[in-house]
Amino acid sequence: MNKAFLLSLIAIALSLNIPIVSAETGSQTGDPTLAKPTPNSVEVEEIIVEGEALSTAETLSIEPDLISKPDSAAILQALPGANINSNGPITGIAQYRGLFGDRVAVTMENETVLSGGPNAMDTPLSYAPPLLVKSIELSPGIVSVVSSQESMGGLIEAKLDRGNFTDTREATISGDVATRYSSVDDGSNSAAKVAAANDKHKLAILASIDEGNDAETGDGKTLRDTGYRRERYDLSYGWQNTTSEAEVSLGKLETSDTGTPALPMDIIDIDTDMANFNGMAQYKGATIRTRLGYRHVYHLMDNFSLRANNNNMSYRANKAIGQQLTWGASVELPIGDDSLTVGIDSADTLHDAVITNPNMAMFRVQNFADAERDIYGFFTEWKGSRGNWKLEAGVRYNHVAMNSDEVFANGMMAMMQMQANQLASNFNNASRDQNFDNIDIVLKATRSLNANTDFNIGLGRKTRAPSYQELYLWLPLQSTGGLADGRTYIGNLDLDSETNLEMTFGLDWSADTFYANGQIFFRKVDDFIQGTPSTNMTANMLSTMMSGQNPLQFTNIDAELYGLDGRYGMALNDNWRLDGVLSYVRGKDKDGNDNLYRVAPLNNRLTLTWQQDKLNVSLESVIYASQSKTASYNAEEKSSGYGLFNVYSQYQVSSDLQVNAGIENLLEKDYVDHLTGYNRNADSDIPVGDRLPGRGRNLFVGATLSF
Repeated sequence: MNKAFLLSLIAIALSLNIPIVSAETGSQTGDPTLAKPTPNSVEVEEIIVEGEALSTAETLSIEPDLISKPDSAAILQALPGANINSNGPITGIAQYRGLFGDRVAVTMENETVLSGGPNAMDTPLSYAPPLLVKSIELSPGIVSVVSSQESMGGLIEAKLDRGNFTDTREATISGDVATRYSSVDDGSNSAAKVAAANDKHKLAILASIDEGNDAETGDGKTLRDTGYRRERYDLSYGWQNTTSEAEVSLGKLETSDTGTPALPMDIIDIDTDMANFNGMAQYKGATIRTRLGYRHVYHLMDNFSLRANNNNMSYRANKAIGQQLTWGASVELPIGDDSLTVGIDSADTLHDAVITNPNMAMFRVQNFADAERDIYGFFTEWKGSRGNWKLEAGVRYNHVAMNSDEVFANGMMAMMQMQANQLASNFNNASRDQNFDNIDIVLKATRSLNANTDFNIGLGRKTRAPSYQELYLWLPLQSTGGLADGRTYIGNLDLDSETNLEMTFGLDWSADTFYANGQIFFRKVDDFIQGTPSTNMTANMLSTMMSGQNPLQFTNIDAELYGLDGRYGMALNDNWRLDGVLSYVRGKDKDGNDNLYRVAPLNNRLTLTWQQDKLNVSLESVIYASQSKTASYNAEEKSSGYGLFNVYSQYQVSSDLQVNAGIENLLEKDYVDHLTGYNRNADSDIPVGDRLPGRGRNLFVGATLSF
């Protein structure tokens, strides 16, 4: 019997000896968010997906037990403008308003999350299993300069649930055990959280295990290479007094035998060690914040352990090492009713990757050779009010220093070896020491137009220096940060930084039982980094011999993106409510008269929820339009539109036990998500080169026992 399902039965059995009490919640009438729990209710396993506006906090609450996928990135699909590029069961890359990958900053414990592999198999949100997450926060629109170093495409912050301080000196122990079972992949997700705390000290231990098998599609085909196994552990200590607080944490992630069918290799092992410190102190009205973080990733991937490969000569294993040291400090000073923040921060990263063939001792390719990417930032931000306007103005300067050691390739056939040697020689003799000086500027303003309506506007200049893959990928390979288009790429030492000029206009309206809020946006991205047909004849010859087609080379182009997104809904009565999320983005390559790659089509989610006493049930409609605006350079296929129905339910058995169940893809629709990658596994019901279909009907059940 599956472990998670067994744990669910145990939790339910324990509840038979627990007195059943009513869990009270606030009224939903006229509230655009879900009800806030009262002191008598249970907040266990609630993930809060937040959007932070300049004037007020906008919060959309989602219970993770109602999200059956093991990838926390899937939660983003419930937010306006956000989505997920899925390359595997726990390899979801965050997308926001058409931008993804390194352009979207993802942080944990206030530190940028390091992805250790060159193809982003360990995506940032894979380090935050859903059953351990306290909140995922999205900053809509233009990101403030104090929030992140490089956040051209948005900011997402994941926080783990490490418990809370209490109000008394007496120590208390609390926690919960959660478990969930999913039928579509025979998947189990289990987690335990224990915290011992009083009003000054807090010690927390977290652990989770996620595992599953290959999933099935709506028409009964098997999605080979979609099994997964992940373990996550975390130990933290927090301290506070009336003016200061500090927290130190140690964490470990172990992922093994996990498929990534949209990529050329699968995860054999990811072993990551993490350490973080965050501190805050108030002194004479000033608020001082400090942080320090370290990560080390060992990542082994190959193309023969999990997927079929009958050619021993084409066996490939890639061992990658990633290291990251981050730190930052800031001081916020009050100036009358205004505030001024000044700070510095740094992120130093190192990546090394070596490709081998276990059947050929001589074969060895230095994919990346201690590729360094170090960012040193300085920022200042002012916030205040003038008349009816709430204002924010910020400036950031980043210096990005990059370098790489020399590379090589051995053990290839004679003609290929000659081409590889020439590419290695050209790379080693070139100037690999690259420096970029970037300036970000952010202006935001908001005001109330009347009692029911707020207006906001944002203007920004945001930048991003090239990634180490875009700069230092010297051999035509698919080490592209998870692009998953099946094409080989080469880097470009002549790349410039991307510069995003952005405008946003938004309204937040509510009246009686109705609400609606959203933004329209326009982005003009100068020197956008995109793959275009390579003019490097040596690389073209080698790529043709290896893959049968010419590579793409990372190049600066001019691009633009525009669209709108928002939320809307109404309370029908005390028990029924309707909530919707609408997102649209259009991305254009202005130089090549083409479209940008992997941009989400128009989509809408509409949820009808009934809630009474201890039970709530939701019926969700998910509609995606077709996407015909595809990138020809990437040979991106068009996709058809589709619609899905999902049913979710939650029952508060007692103050200590919560049970939930649901059915995803209720009608067992056979569909293809435009943002899913293309199949690379030859031993599959899905032909190689076809976009991977979505998962079929999934019945799931879960339980959370609190103490």
